[in-house]
Amino acid sequence: MRKKGDDKMMLRKSGCKVTPARLAILNVFKKAKKPLSAQEVIETLHETDQATVYRTLKSLEEKGILRHIDLRHNHAHYELADLAEHHHLVCLECGKIEIVHHCGMEETQNRIVRSSKHFAEIKQHALEFYGICKSCAARQKKL
Repeated sequence: MRKKGDDKMMLRKSGCKVTPARLAILNVFKKAKKPLSAQEVIETLHETDQATVYRTLKSLEEKGILRHIDLRHNHAHYELADLAEHHHLVCLECGKIEIVHHCGMEETQNRIVRSSKHFAEIKQHALEFYGICKSCAARQKKL
């Protein structure tokens, strides 16, 4: 886990001013076990106003510190951009999110580039899996 001094250095390197709000928002994401919506950040940081949270999320995304993720919840989710390569498994019923590591996407990505006529490399990709979690499946069977 990064230290607060590391966050200050990262913000400065990316051209962001170091502010208490930015540090607090980064701290929320460091502790998070899943991608967070702006509303979840707002609910965690009671002292920070909504406008500041939304502005900061946009700024941190533009600087490459946060990554925007579309989980089909009709609002944006974010996570730290420097996390190890992973994807998300999302329950279509309750919205539960599980992180998926080592899904073989790296090999697929390499194969795609080798077979491409026009592309030399892939810089980024997004892959999310949608299904029904075990709790919702069990609940559906009882109905």
